[in-house]
Amino acid sequence: MSGRFEAADVAVVIPTRDRWPILARTLEGLAGQTVQGFETLVVVDGNDQTVPHLDGAKFITKEHGGPGAARNEGARTTTKPIVLFLGDDMVPSPDLVARHLQLHQANPDDEVAILGHVDWHTDVARGRLERWMEWSRTQFDYPVTAEDEAGFGRFYSCNISLKRDFFLDSGGFDEAFIYYYEDLDCGWRLGQKGMRLLYEPTARTYHLHRYDLPAVKRRFEGLAAGEFMMAAKHPWFDPYFLRRVRGALELEVPNHLWPLLVDRIPPQARGLRERSEARASTWYHQAVAPSFLGGWAAASDLAELQEYLGERFDHEHLRGHQQAVDDERAAAGDEETFYRTSNEYLYDLTVFAMSGTKAPYLADLRAIVPRGGRLLDYGCGIGADGLRLAADGYDVSFADFANPSTTFLRWRLQRRGLRALLYDLDNDEIPGGFDAAYSFDVIEHVEDPFAFLRNLERKASVVAVNFLEEDEDDTDLHRPLPIGKLLDHAAISGLIRYRRYHDRSHLVIYRSSEGPRVSRLHSAAQRRLGSRLAGSRPWFPVPQGHETRGV
Repeated sequence: MSGRFEAADVAVVIPTRDRWPILARTLEGLAGQTVQGFETLVVVDGNDQTVPHLDGAKFITKEHGGPGAARNEGARTTTKPIVLFLGDDMVPSPDLVARHLQLHQANPDDEVAILGHVDWHTDVARGRLERWMEWSRTQFDYPVTAEDEAGFGRFYSCNISLKRDFFLDSGGFDEAFIYYYEDLDCGWRLGQKGMRLLYEPTARTYHLHRYDLPAVKRRFEGLAAGEFMMAAKHPWFDPYFLRRVRGALELEVPNHLWPLLVDRIPPQARGLRERSEARASTWYHQAVAPSFLGGWAAASDLAELQEYLGERFDHEHLRGHQQAVDDERAAAGDEETFYRTSNEYLYDLTVFAMSGTKAPYLADLRAIVPRGGRLLDYGCGIGADGLRLAADGYDVSFADFANPSTTFLRWRLQRRGLRALLYDLDNDEIPGGFDAAYSFDVIEHVEDPFAFLRNLERKASVVAVNFLEEDEDDTDLHRPLPIGKLLDHAAISGLIRYRRYHDRSHLVIYRSSEGPRVSRLHSAAQRRLGSRLAGSRPWFPVPQGHETRGV
């Protein structure tokens, strides 16, 4: 049966979105292949893009749905019996197609697929983050030898080929995975159908993608969403990166020099190299932890809203509800009526919770109050902040007016098996004695902000709130705040921390009369310098045992 395939039987399918210069280099590499006659399909992921003129491929534009959906479209469009999936930032070696074709000629059975190898492109190979992603196997984990079958867990769609009908019969990529983990899900289903994934290390592509730390953090945020979906879909799946990130947060904070030094230690110094790699990886995982855990929490928010409403939608669909939210807000006539009656507001609050806007506030609160502390989430809404803190080991109680948001929160607490208290502000007396009471993006809605603060101060020894400056887009919803006087109030009480985030949000954490006093010098310094210190420190959760316990 060998030898029945030739180059004309291969379709190279490349999904792309807004990476035209790099894609051009990928297409140049395909134009210089040692075998010719194969088809190249570039699937443009999104009708919102203007496709430049690029030679060497047929272009298909589809509605934005992620790379998995784009690969499916390419496989459905072609009639070639072999599909070779490439990434749009993968510059192929001259014999890439020939190497894949050679193994398919020797292994023509439907269930045989070929995994090629990815190296960093020479333009980026010396980057510190690229080297870490390679030696830590953060991105790829290839078999040791070509004789080893790769297994479904290494179904890396940036350089992989398989029989088209076998792929489509399995259902292709699950298009619910917008980005990340669609590979592993697809590989598992193909494995269930009998796929044999052969590894060919000489079928090489060169990854032309330069990373900086913000880009790695965005990558880990996306990985978290995909990993959450994978865990929800497959009971057998162990969330690999969730384990690594949580494990890193339980360790001492390594010296920041380890990521700089590790690549200077030769592999021959095996013991020292292993210890240095472990410390450097811990530093990196602690640095990306807020992005990853924020992405995980956002995916949980979305999944719970979908389950609660009995409706399946994606992020684009969720944002599309904003018009319905605006219409119902206008019909309600005032913000309080809207908040207390609207089910549409659940969409609004979920989108806001998923945005990560309050992540630095929560990180500052974690740095002040040790894990296990008793917290009061005042004006909790759907409880997103408190649920995140509860997952970190805090004892959180919630308080708000009875409304659709707190009804949803009660459902979320029950679903998660949490026995947290939820106080009704109209009918319940909230006791004091909390370690901290926090209320984010609430005080701008109240009539008397100073009375609001005094109420929180009676509940806890530490108060954490943010004051929003006026914005012309929402002045009809937010009351103007005397921010200077509110900052003075916090400074007189004893500022532990003052930071300015997102240009117009002033976060203060201060001692109430119930707690230990803060020195006037420290309070004055925070009041004077706080706005200059905005964003000056990493806001990843502080590992247990390293919290700032007062001042």
